Amino acid sequence: MKEIDAFCKELTAAGVCVFEPSFSDPPISEQHAFDSEFVTQKLFKGLTLEHFDWIRKSEACYIYNKDGYIGTSVSMELGYATALGKPVFALEPHTGDPCSECLIDKVIPTAAQLTKVL
Repeated sequence: MKEIDAFCKELTAAGVCVFEPSFSDPPISEQHAFDSEFVTQKLFKGLTLEHFDWIRKSEACYIYNKDGYIGTSVSMELGYATALGKPVFALEPHTGDPCSECLIDKVIPTAAQLTKVL
């Protein structure tokens, strides 16, 4: 989370409008369940639709896939960005899933390099 925050701050300082993920403390994982199934569904639907809205409003989608990791949510976001015709950039070339990896248009490992592309 700290690395993503620093990456986003560097982009923002360079004048890039960043829709930054919100992190709770402690983080809520995709496997988290609340006492109420209703609350769990509403919370995750809201978070998912919020990210889709950000992608729709964006010029590009950047995946911070450190150590080649992406979760289920990011896989959906990759597909959504691709369906909208948005370029998809990533920190690293691998995601652990060839169906997701093939949707990455360009690997850009630093915020400074990403700023130049944007």
